[in-house]
Amino acid sequence: MTSLNTPSRVTGHRGVPSLAPENTLGGFRKAAEIGVGWIELDVTLLADGTPVVSHDATTGRCGNRNELLQQCLPAELDGLNMAARLPDWPTEPLPLLTDTLVLLHRLGLGLNLEIKDHGLPAPTLVSAVLAALDQTAFPSEQLLISSFSRSLLAECQLQAPLLRRGLLVDDLPCDWHQQAQQLALFSLHVHWRQLNYLRVQAIKQSGLKLYCWTANEPAEIASFWHWGLDGVITDYPQRFNEIHDVE
Repeated sequence: MTSLNTPSRVTGHRGVPSLAPENTLGGFRKAAEIGVGWIELDVTLLADGTPVVSHDATTGRCGNRNELLQQCLPAELDGLNMAARLPDWPTEPLPLLTDTLVLLHRLGLGLNLEIKDHGLPAPTLVSAVLAALDQTAFPSEQLLISSFSRSLLAECQLQAPLLRRGLLVDDLPCDWHQQAQQLALFSLHVHWRQLNYLRVQAIKQSGLKLYCWTANEPAEIASFWHWGLDGVITDYPQRFNEIHDVE
């Protein structure tokens, strides 16, 4: 069984969206209930700079109404239900990052915190996220910051150099090793379909941790574990729990 100081071999993608509404407090509780040790979630900002947990820039895909988050103030989120697509699930408000961090710490969950690039200034976005982490005293040893945006990761490196950083990529760029060195990365997070034996070996030999996303069938990546894969980010952590111990 892995230490909470290192991301689990199985990380719940936005909680456990196969069983509960994604990126909600209830969803994170459900993930803990089924034995998930680490979860991944997404963060963006409201109009006043408040960090909230949402994958999208708007609330329409999961919510009962469509709001552009970076034009909303906290009070304007009253009545918003982010579990609207699951009629049998209780109402879930859009979570503030601070409330989420308090809950995850209480549940003993590690956190892969993905900062979304929705066009907001990188210094402002990173500063707000770091302020929430400081305010809640979320333990840095149970945290991994990730993003598709190199500029956001560079800003994290500038503002909080001791926090671990992971670069998300749809495909592995030719200069991934140079980018990893420039950003002093802890890990690469690569779509599982873009990995093969040689790529996994090269990444592992560079000293980086390697996580794949979003694989939902254990058989799809069964060989990856033998090649050196460190972990999977998945909508179905319960399927992988049968194979790997999870904290």
